[in-house]
Amino acid sequence: MTNTPTQSQSNASNAMFWGAGLLIVFLLVLRAVSIIPDLDGLEVGTKVAVLLAGVAEDFAVVLFAVFVFVMLFRGLPLARARLIGGAFFAVAGLIAVAGMLNLVALHMLNAPLTMEWVRYSDIGNTDVIFDSLLHLLPVGKILAGLAVVGGIYLVARLAAKRGYSSAYPKIVLTLAAGGMLVGFVLAGQQTALASGKLRNPIVAFAQSVFSDGVQDTLEQLAESDDANFGLELPFDRVAGLDLPSAPVKPLKNILFFAFESTPAKQAEGWGGTHPVMPNLRASLDTAIAFDRAYAHVPASNYFLVSAFASMVPELSSVSMTYTRPEFDFNALPKVLNAQGFRTAFFNSSDNRFQNTETFAKASGFKTVKDYRDWTCETGVYEYTSISEKYLNTSSDLCTADRIMEWIEEDPEAPFFAAFRTGMTHYPYFPGENPVDYGVESESYNTYLNALRVGDEAFGKLLAYLDKAGIADETLVVVMGDHGEAFGEHGTYVHAAGINEENVHVPLAFINPQLFKGERSPLIVGLKDVAPTITDLMGLRASESWQGVSLFAKSRQNGVMFFAPWNGFLVGYRHGNEKLIFNANSGEVALYDLALDLQERRNLAPENPEQAQAAQQKLAKLIAAQRNYVRMLVSGESMPERDRGTAEIITIAATGTRFGAAPKVWVKLDGKDVGGFTVSDAPSNENAAVPTAEVHTALERFVVDVALDASCPKRLEIYFLNDNWAGEGKTGDTDLWVRSVEFGGHVYHNNSFREMKEGVGHKFEDYFRYSRNGGAYIDLYLNEACLSETLEMK
Repeated sequence: MTNTPTQSQSNASNAMFWGAGLLIVFLLVLRAVSIIPDLDGLEVGTKVAVLLAGVAEDFAVVLFAVFVFVMLFRGLPLARARLIGGAFFAVAGLIAVAGMLNLVALHMLNAPLTMEWVRYSDIGNTDVIFDSLLHLLPVGKILAGLAVVGGIYLVARLAAKRGYSSAYPKIVLTLAAGGMLVGFVLAGQQTALASGKLRNPIVAFAQSVFSDGVQDTLEQLAESDDANFGLELPFDRVAGLDLPSAPVKPLKNILFFAFESTPAKQAEGWGGTHPVMPNLRASLDTAIAFDRAYAHVPASNYFLVSAFASMVPELSSVSMTYTRPEFDFNALPKVLNAQGFRTAFFNSSDNRFQNTETFAKASGFKTVKDYRDWTCETGVYEYTSISEKYLNTSSDLCTADRIMEWIEEDPEAPFFAAFRTGMTHYPYFPGENPVDYGVESESYNTYLNALRVGDEAFGKLLAYLDKAGIADETLVVVMGDHGEAFGEHGTYVHAAGINEENVHVPLAFINPQLFKGERSPLIVGLKDVAPTITDLMGLRASESWQGVSLFAKSRQNGVMFFAPWNGFLVGYRHGNEKLIFNANSGEVALYDLALDLQERRNLAPENPEQAQAAQQKLAKLIAAQRNYVRMLVSGESMPERDRGTAEIITIAATGTRFGAAPKVWVKLDGKDVGGFTVSDAPSNENAAVPTAEVHTALERFVVDVALDASCPKRLEIYFLNDNWAGEGKTGDTDLWVRSVEFGGHVYHNNSFREMKEGVGHKFEDYFRYSRNGGAYIDLYLNEACLSETLEMK
């Protein structure tokens, strides 16, 4: 018996409903697989709420498709009805495949693929992110996905052919509609997961193509301050380091070594636990190392802008190596060229990637080389994928050989040689004879081997400097260009976040004449590297540079960073306060790094006032950054900025914290001049803190002074936030001030006088504030000031 046209149309309609019902179930399973493992420890009700929030967009996409195709299906002749039915299953297949691929994106990025990732991937040259996804999506997974899609189609067609009622899938669709509505309500309430992990991949990608919401959000953040805030960053200020004495043998050369994709936590000497960087660790005996150094953007070519042009790159998902490849930044190589240095940039990878070569040459490097310019005994490590463009690299050891050959071409001339390694860039190349480091992930083991080879190249160059007799006269700068994630906070590789693993990097300046193994807690951005180099070399920094030497008299105690691809993430570290703001979703994450270096406890939900204050600080930060970039690219003269000033008050302070770190305000002759927070003060909430630990947290804070008179007479220092847990408990916020420097004089604890009884007292070498209130110091008056005072009387 053959089907009539009406029966055929009915079968096609039933097949469509069955396909939609099966697709709903499939997407529910995919969503559960992607998010349930992240919900360990939560109550069942919370897990269900998060799951419903996660499937809301998935269900909406399917229900919308069903509605559209049912409307198209009605009243059509048989031939066209079959065509519409086939189109529906094609769309259903696309939805299912997108869900499968989204599992991989969520695994690496903790969010769906968006247009921002496409821009970041430099798809015109090399699709890094797509390559990464395909690397994690072997043929077996692709075939499994196609099998699922085919299975949905066959089951739906069979169910319709056998006359199974469409009531069952319609019940599923009805339940999905209810779940969708509840899920959309819950999506705005749940905070258990990042919102990106709950997005449907098709909706997220489409929205990223057509929405300008990110820039609108950034504009809104900055609009209240953009016109008036200028260039000053909203951070407390601290004293810079003391500039080393001039070396016996003048510095002549600079070797700049950047480890690709290397966070502080992987580097020996900064917390790395695997024995892969012994040369870096050994070099710290003649170095000053920085424990709080940050990349401003977790991406390779943004690092070039920060390190050589001394700036936080413009807030954009496209690197300035593209948007302004030949702009005159008066970058570090140009400054050194003018002083007679030979300058060269060597890259183990391909300089065509993200327009590196054009930018490097415009920055002033006279020689720009990559792996294509030499022959390496170990050959070229090729990345075979769908693109096969601009991702290949040679051994970092070969690059080191080429640098030594370049130096030998004119050994008497001063040089600036910059080297960026390549083997630790994803997907990682382990080099010859890889070692098993006993880690669970094969990819991580490959990375550690690549890091080992990079360290061997670093050691080879240091050995060359020693053998050539030029180590004493060469400043070596070593750093990570940005971080790398291995599952922390749900992401892999580097550009998907601005957590510590993404942006906290190793940084050290090495020279046996200048340094003896010192370490510094200063908060440093890579934009500060170039002016620090010129400072140590006795050269003048460019006036257009945004960075400040680490040896400046005064510098700001914070750093800005952003990553505009996984949601537009922008944030800062100020003291121990760390803020991450997602401009796409409005999510706020606030951390206290003194207590939570792993960034596991988001303080924003429980401290809304503190989170709001942090966002206001971020608004000023964005405004200042936009003003700087606007003035730079327009050619406007930069106003005199924070590069260290003679008119400063330097206060060496520490303390203890309970609930919040000690806050300080300063007045000079009764007029407000500024304040700061002693953010490193250790917490005594759960146990008493030994005096030695409090002393270790001592830091030199700086307050700028605009003097209205030439003879200031009284300095007042106020403690603002005394907090005590109660009798018999250890929690107590106290301020300890060790010394005050102003006007060429140093004042110690015996110079302090309480403004009311019980504010504080002398304790060892400190004046210890134990209650809210102020103490004053009568300032030294020279003969001229004494005469002026007497004349006034």
